[in-house]
Amino acid sequence: MTMTVPTTGLTGVLRSRNVFFGCMMTVCLLLSMAPVTASYAGDLPLKVVYSAHMRGNYLFSEGDGGYSGTLNPGSGYTTSFFRTIPSGARIVYERIYIYWAWSRLDQAASYPAMEVRLDGPEGPVLEQSARYADSKGFASRNDFFSGMDSYLPPSPGDPEVTVRIVNTAADGSTFIIQGTSLLTVFEEAGAPESVIWVAEGADLLYRSYGIPEELATSRVEFPGRVDLSRVAMARLYLVAPSAGFAREEIPEMNQLRLNTPGRGELPPLIEPFLKILFPNYQGRIWTDVFSADEDQQIGTASRELRPFLRYSDNFIEVRDNGDYFQLCNAILQVEYREEA
Repeated sequence: MTMTVPTTGLTGVLRSRNVFFGCMMTVCLLLSMAPVTASYAGDLPLKVVYSAHMRGNYLFSEGDGGYSGTLNPGSGYTTSFFRTIPSGARIVYERIYIYWAWSRLDQAASYPAMEVRLDGPEGPVLEQSARYADSKGFASRNDFFSGMDSYLPPSPGDPEVTVRIVNTAADGSTFIIQGTSLLTVFEEAGAPESVIWVAEGADLLYRSYGIPEELATSRVEFPGRVDLSRVAMARLYLVAPSAGFAREEIPEMNQLRLNTPGRGELPPLIEPFLKILFPNYQGRIWTDVFSADEDQQIGTASRELRPFLRYSDNFIEVRDNGDYFQLCNAILQVEYREEA
């Protein structure tokens, strides 16, 4: 028996198949055009890993090890931190941060293999809490990984903390250490009431290679409400390896933006009125905020934010304008006055 397929039915089948293949090609094209997970753009924003409303404070101590130079397999790096917390205080969050760069095997990018021990080569091995990394994100010479590793120190600990970091790569990979730091957040019964946010990550920013300054911008959000009527102090602390140091003069080479409007959260006719009625609604912009030098390559910045806070969901944007740096830490502390 011979079966005849109607012409209209055959045409429908072919049309459906063509539509299917067309959709598949479109999906593939979109996937090929999607942004990669590493680049000089602000595509790896820092995330809040700890926040608390409490009576307490925090200490941030930079290690004394400085810039390591190239660490070959078997090479080590020693650094110490000093912390003095009040008697009776209780540590609630603590991390050792290691800022590394140029992790490579010859001209191929690789992730660093490292062992971190407390108090020297015979001390206990510290547990890694997190690793954050970024790179240029496109094929070119010297496209190596840079990032930050977070480790758990023993707590409670001594006022002086010393760690030994060793390159344990079995394949000959090398990396450098730009510096280290220790963050200690603690509760204390007699301390002022505060809200503390801790954000971590590693977002490499550079206004170059076709990346405009608007894209060379990393946004950090601090979710939650703020009792503006009781705010006594609001201090932001930032850490960004390589920030603030350049071998040539670059005007306004980096920028910090706080709660700046213009992202379309409100209808276009509303924002102009808010700017007139509430001048601080426009937020605040600071330039050249980071400080660093050739020996101390960890750029840091600190700013008082109180006049420009919003009652909820405050955010900052850190922008590169030819500086070249990696944003790794953002700590915001809002301190309250006692209620009457």
